[in-house]
Amino acid sequence: MKCRDSKSSLDTPKKILKVNHAGECGAINIYRSQILLCKFFYRDLVPLLQSFKVDEERHRDIFWNEIIARNGVRCKSYWLCGLGGFVMGFISSLLGRRGILACTWAVESVVINHLEEQLKYLESKGDHSAYEAVYSILEDEKNHRDTGFKEGGVTNIWYQPLRFSVSFFTEPIIRFGMR
Repeated sequence: MKCRDSKSSLDTPKKILKVNHAGECGAINIYRSQILLCKFFYRDLVPLLQSFKVDEERHRDIFWNEIIARNGVRCKSYWLCGLGGFVMGFISSLLGRRGILACTWAVESVVINHLEEQLKYLESKGDHSAYEAVYSILEDEKNHRDTGFKEGGVTNIWYQPLRFSVSFFTEPIIRFGMR
């Protein structure tokens, strides 16, 4: 989704930060849900998922600090992202190890595309603080995506519907938050 100047009273950089903050809540809950089930079925994945969750918590804090500095409030979709993330993590965990990693790959692929568009927009607007906040998380998100790919979450055709569904539902939530 290409970033455009806002037509509302809330400027686009604030919207970007709010949506990213809400998205991090969703990501935390994806990993929280996956960790919960993996403790029973895939114990070897727990440390990886916990490290991803720690990254996402740090990202959420980066965006929240920037929102506070701009006298902002949470995004309308914050709790929706959290609930959706938990459900998405739970369902992907029921589909096994590859389901978990396919979910990671799909979510992070959508997120990375949005972050890269946001960076272009923020650079063009000269909003260095928001740019730095977004840029500071990009490598972690790429690492999560690439790990999902390497660990087998993408190549298996049986997981195509999951990858499609995760991408399909992630995109409109981001669009809703940017309204």
